[in-house]
Amino acid sequence: MALSCFERSLAIADSDETRAEVWYNIGHVGVGIGDLGLAYQSFKISVSHNANHAESYNNLGVLELRKGNVDQAKSNFQQATRSSAFLFEPAYNVAYVFYKRGEFQ
Repeated sequence: MALSCFERSLAIADSDETRAEVWYNIGHVGVGIGDLGLAYQSFKISVSHNANHAESYNNLGVLELRKGNVDQAKSNFQQATRSSAFLFEPAYNVAYVFYKRGEFQ
């Protein structure tokens, strides 16, 4: 049922920002059901619709970190921080990555 609602939302979305938000929400459904491939693709599509969608960059960073791609995760967290300086999650996540790598400066 949820996927049919998302299909309808995408069909009536009138801007790239709206489509980015819908794909972001689809990504959360993917995380919730454990389909990280769907989540990763959804967040990537969200970023393709809105290159400044900080929440999607943050979640992409988390997924990259889970895959072991630390440099890509750090890059995604930094992009999220540049896109929206008011979000605390990407700043925390990039600080955690730096801490784990022993980069304390």
